[in-house]
Amino acid sequence: LLCELFTTIRTSTVWALLLICGVMAESGRPVVTRFAPSPTGYLHIGGGRTALFCYLYAKHHGGQFRLRIEDTDADRHDEAAANAIIKGMEWLGCKHDGEIVRQSQRKARHQEVAQKLIEEGKAYKCYCSKEELDAMRAEAEKNKVPFRYPGTYRNTPPDFVPPAGVEPVVRIKTEEEGTTAWDDKVQGTIEFPNKDVDDFIILRADGSPTYLLAVVVDDHDMEISDVIRGSDHISNTPRQLQIYKQCGWQPPSFGHIPLIHGMDGQKLSKRHGATGVEQYEALGYLPEAMRNYLARLSWSHGNDEIFSTEQAIEWFDLRDCSKSASCFDFDKLKDLNAHYIKECDNERLFGLVAKLYPEIVPFKTQIQMAVDMLKPRAKTLVEYREAADFIVASRPLTLDAAAGKNVANDKAKQVISQILPVLEAYDGTWDAGALEPVITKFAEDKGLKLGQVAQPLRGALTGSTASPGIYEVMWVVGKEQVLGRLQDAVNGANKIKDPPQKAEAPPKDDKKDKKEKQKGGAPAAAAADQAEFTKLDIRVGVLTETWHHPESDKLWCEKIDIGEGAPREVASGLRAHYEADKFCAGRKVVVVCNLKPAKMAGFESAGMVLCAATEDHSKVELLEVPDGAQVGERVFIDGLSGEPLAPNQVAKKSVLKYVLPDLKTDGGCVACWQGKQIMTSAGPVKAPTMADSPVG
Repeated sequence: LLCELFTTIRTSTVWALLLICGVMAESGRPVVTRFAPSPTGYLHIGGGRTALFCYLYAKHHGGQFRLRIEDTDADRHDEAAANAIIKGMEWLGCKHDGEIVRQSQRKARHQEVAQKLIEEGKAYKCYCSKEELDAMRAEAEKNKVPFRYPGTYRNTPPDFVPPAGVEPVVRIKTEEEGTTAWDDKVQGTIEFPNKDVDDFIILRADGSPTYLLAVVVDDHDMEISDVIRGSDHISNTPRQLQIYKQCGWQPPSFGHIPLIHGMDGQKLSKRHGATGVEQYEALGYLPEAMRNYLARLSWSHGNDEIFSTEQAIEWFDLRDCSKSASCFDFDKLKDLNAHYIKECDNERLFGLVAKLYPEIVPFKTQIQMAVDMLKPRAKTLVEYREAADFIVASRPLTLDAAAGKNVANDKAKQVISQILPVLEAYDGTWDAGALEPVITKFAEDKGLKLGQVAQPLRGALTGSTASPGIYEVMWVVGKEQVLGRLQDAVNGANKIKDPPQKAEAPPKDDKKDKKEKQKGGAPAAAAADQAEFTKLDIRVGVLTETWHHPESDKLWCEKIDIGEGAPREVASGLRAHYEADKFCAGRKVVVVCNLKPAKMAGFESAGMVLCAATEDHSKVELLEVPDGAQVGERVFIDGLSGEPLAPNQVAKKSVLKYVLPDLKTDGGCVACWQGKQIMTSAGPVKAPTMADSPVG
């Protein structure tokens, strides 16, 4: 007994020490995190930030950071995208541990778990046809209650005979009472009523696993201790926890980090600038600058702004993350990049620039001579290369317009032609310190100010009016090039770049427009007699993702592709009227796109999905888009024209109040404004069954 007691105390002490040292997760397991992207596109900045947080958390705790490619969707899988994600991770410096896991190679394991759940009575085969499910939904709608799969095949008797010719799906038995809750390491305690989580599908009729099952099985088998991901995954968590419980597995801890927005408050997208991690390498950013900047998006360590990756690993704690979205500021990133360029080892810096611009390789000696002059002039590697152009440029140089004026006039040519023999005859040391008195004496002998000599020399030697000091330029370029470039100037061999075209001056603002601009808005694009309907930017969109609002049982949250390059996020009060299989990815909708973003139960909604509804909203139907209508196209009314007001500028209490009273369906269910049909390129927009009903 004493031996057993001693062993217990010793074991407990070891575990306590491991927790104190940060090696173990709060769950008592070794810390293992993962980044699990789907290979359907490039590594987005948001994904890069998630990967970085997973990496920092794992390394802070002395654990492992794994990479899993979730490639089970054969229709959307893109192997080139998978490779781009892996390369993006390598560039970012988030090195994963172990082999890359391919989810598509684990299908048999996913099926094995589903079969075991069936054998244990924790999952079951469902033979409901599409028609039966549609009828159930229609009945729920008739009774004005949310549709929830009723568990038709949940408790079949032992002598049950499956219907012939039907390939069943597999559904998991979820808890029907109480709540599913977890202590989120970023968001705090989150609860979902179990009544809102029906017996969802874990295995499709063709035997392929659903996302929810595959993720849980893979996380369990990979011994993931902590799942760190975007807040758009919160709605998946209660379902995944149900699977963990039925499998008898310990779930990981969860931390849902907020999304990244642009400076305009909208979700970061292509319209804000580059959003793919690999794009930033081509734009001349250093990976350590990107790591530093991404780490500061929704996480902080006191007031520290600049820190090394090693410091970030030492300090990182999910409890220090904010719950609110962060803004991606390109100017701040560029300033941070300038710092890291200055700090970068000269040899490594040349290699990074040469990777982007191989033509500089023959000029390595001169560029390295000039490195201390080039670093302060560059915030990106692109700017570094531009600053070094006076070294790399071939003769005769092409001069910019201002430099051309400093070189081509008679006085300048006289100065250059007179200094040429002086420099040709000079046989001393060719460096900045030795050349300065030569140029100074020449100016004194000719009765010229130093600037009257330096300006034409700078133009002839660099093609620009801005460069490092003229003596440093002469030293770096070398005597042979200096003499040759000056002779080109005397001979008039240089070409002059066309000056940049000046933008046509806009019409003079009136006082009202100026006032709008001072407020930060854009002047109205609408004409005084423009129809109110045409001031709205109403487009055809398609749902790309939907989830239940975590804090409201009335709201759906959705991502909608409206042809902008990246989906925008919208919240809609449709939860009582549409179940997940009817309000899901692939469904086309009609969206008002230029409304001011508004908070809906804490969720920032950037648009409004149009529906037909009864006056008391007891029945609501999404407007339907005819087949052939293109995503992103603007709806129209024959005979009405006009450009919409600026994006994200229309207040619901302004234009909408003039539009909504006249927006309704006609006797044939077609959506109309003031009795005129609302059209797409493929035909009118309609409600499925609701005639003579308000639209909003």
